[in-house]
Amino acid sequence: MTSSTKKMSIIDKLDEQQKDRLLTEINNLKDIVNDIQDNCPLDYHKVINLGGLECFIANIFDLKLPKHNDCHHDNRWQNYKIKKCSHNGDTV
Repeated sequence: MTSSTKKMSIIDKLDEQQKDRLLTEINNLKDIVNDIQDNCPLDYHKVINLGGLECFIANIFDLKLPKHNDCHHDNRWQNYKIKKCSHNGDTV
């Protein structure tokens, strides 16, 4: 399977709403990068939407944040990890 085929298979698995969101989020990211390259001030509304991009990517690629040691909340100061599936299909 080629790299191009792998990329298409990921996109093919997205529903229409996810495809629309992917395009919206990547275009927002592109606009931020363009603003930085052009030495323009960052637009608050574009930057605040990056949180949505984070959640979208984590959801699509099944990523998770580690939990705090003393509670069940996500530890936002840690890096994302790839969820691992056990042999019976349960997420670990």
